Amino acid sequence: MFFPLFVNIENKEVLIIGGGKIGGRKAQTLKEYGGNVTVYSEKVTEDTILEDENIKVVNKNVSDDETEIRELVKKYFLVVAATDDTELNDRISHVCMSENILVNNVSSKTEMNSMFGAVVKNDEFQIGIGSYGKSCRRSKALKGKVQQIIDEISKTEKEVENV
Repeated sequence: MFFPLFVNIENKEVLIIGGGKIGGRKAQTLKEYGGNVTVYSEKVTEDTILEDENIKVVNKNVSDDETEIRELVKKYFLVVAATDDTELNDRISHVCMSENILVNNVSSKTEMNSMFGAVVKNDEFQIGIGSYGKSCRRSKALKGKVQQIIDEISKTEKEVENV
């Protein structure tokens, strides 16, 4: 069971291992929140990573050797295991967890110690929605409904202020 928590990642070192679509999405989200993002992948295929000069890219293959993984991740606050190899993602997660490093494993619902929730925000609120990794589709549906509610609240407050 995951405890909902908001964490400040501004100027924290963040590593994404994997340069595909999911890695790209995670990189953009973490960059938006001020993380110093490094993407480590033999081949980066996601344009959003390549086009962002604030995302450091290391074009190198990730070894499945635990000692090498430990050496790679040791300086990072948060690691995202986003390769297309489930076993490698699990190995990365296990190493990070043994070193008390926050890790998100995109190919597992359990082999990690941190999750990305659906986020709804405006100038006043930031709301995180999680489904314990069980239903991303339903989390997205709920996100849309919550966004409508906070937009209505903001609109109503602005109307009241203008009266």
